[in-house]
Amino acid sequence: MLLLVAGILASCAVNPATGRRMFSLIGEAQEIRMGQEADQQIVAQMGLYDDDDLQDYVDSIGQALAAVSERPELPWAFRVLDDEIINAFALPGGYIFVTRGILTHFNTEAELAGVLGHEIGHVTAWHVSSNSCVHKRGGRGEIARGHRVEAE
Repeated sequence: MLLLVAGILASCAVNPATGRRMFSLIGEAQEIRMGQEADQQIVAQMGLYDDDDLQDYVDSIGQALAAVSERPELPWAFRVLDDEIINAFALPGGYIFVTRGILTHFNTEAELAGVLGHEIGHVTAWHVSSNSCVHKRGGRGEIARGHRVEAE
């Protein structure tokens, strides 16, 4: 039992966005691998928008924001998907997507930066990391799948 408690305590990490201690069963390297794999699937399924200048523009704004985030060391990638739906989302490890559909609704670069910053926030706060963890609720530890959960 003592070894189990010691193992749990050793697996606690500090959420870089909130500063709160969390328990996680995956490390940063695994988070990045998960994102890389999902990135390949998303690009294969949806396709990238065929405009290198636009891709570079979105990536440059995203990279500037990520560089001053809580996790600048991640291999951040910002991509425009060839889809008319209005959407933006993040994958583990720093993979951020916006659709060409959402881009048509922006009037300023600041609006794009706001959406990219929002998605960066999901990554830095570990919202998008798919894993198993222990969530302390009502004095009991419960296993929760699909999220890192902050200790209360």
